[in-house]
Amino acid sequence: MTAIILSYLLIVVGVVAWAALIPGQKKVSPTLTTYITVFGGAFLLASCFINLVPHMFLGEEPYRFVTEGMHFKVAAAVMIGFLIQLLLEQMTHGAEHGHNHCHNCETDHHEHHIHPITGLMIGLCVHAFLEGMPMIEFEEGGEVDIHQGLLYGIVLHNIPIAIVMVTLFMSNRYGFWKSLMLLTIFAVMTPLGSLTNIILVPENEALQCVIMGVVVGILLHVSVSILFDHDHNNFSWKKLVTIIVAFLAAYFTPGCPEIYGAM
Repeated sequence: MTAIILSYLLIVVGVVAWAALIPGQKKVSPTLTTYITVFGGAFLLASCFINLVPHMFLGEEPYRFVTEGMHFKVAAAVMIGFLIQLLLEQMTHGAEHGHNHCHNCETDHHEHHIHPITGLMIGLCVHAFLEGMPMIEFEEGGEVDIHQGLLYGIVLHNIPIAIVMVTLFMSNRYGFWKSLMLLTIFAVMTPLGSLTNIILVPENEALQCVIMGVVVGILLHVSVSILFDHDHNNFSWKKLVTIIVAFLAAYFTPGCPEIYGAM
């Protein structure tokens, strides 16, 4: 239980702490934000293939989710997750990958420019809720299995999301406490999704592997969007090094000991 609480606190604090930028209208260097975003995206992509997918397909019982006859359903779930994220981005305008592609949000600074923020919050909260669902599960004997690759990936890619949110709150002239409240709502959605899965969703392997498949599809969309959302004519060796370091970090992140132990 302590591990679960610490995981939830890591996610919440990782988002809410960025409210410190609001007083004094502080700005984060765009270069720093870019490298944090690229690192988080590459980490998510690697975690999907190194951690989450192997966890579903290759683990020994009782860890393995995908059993015979479930492969098509899992593949369909991944595609559904990809489409879900595609729809969510119509509301978030790409905030999940550290960018704000809403022209009105950038040009309209009136105090009552609320609608884009409303759509942003709905889309981001749904996104955070879904990706948190498979983060923690209980194993036989009451032991807790935390998908650490997913946990750290969420924490990393929440950083540019929080920066985008804070920037939009300041451009819409939201006060500190209102901004803090909105950041907190977003921050608790991932733990809420995890708790919902633990408490309310039946302990059914088929259902759990479908949920994981949907989340993998969502994360693949986000990570691919991050890594390809830049000027291809402006190649940067620093970005390439950042991606490689993120891949290595994901590889050495504990997450599937039952798989890695057999290698």
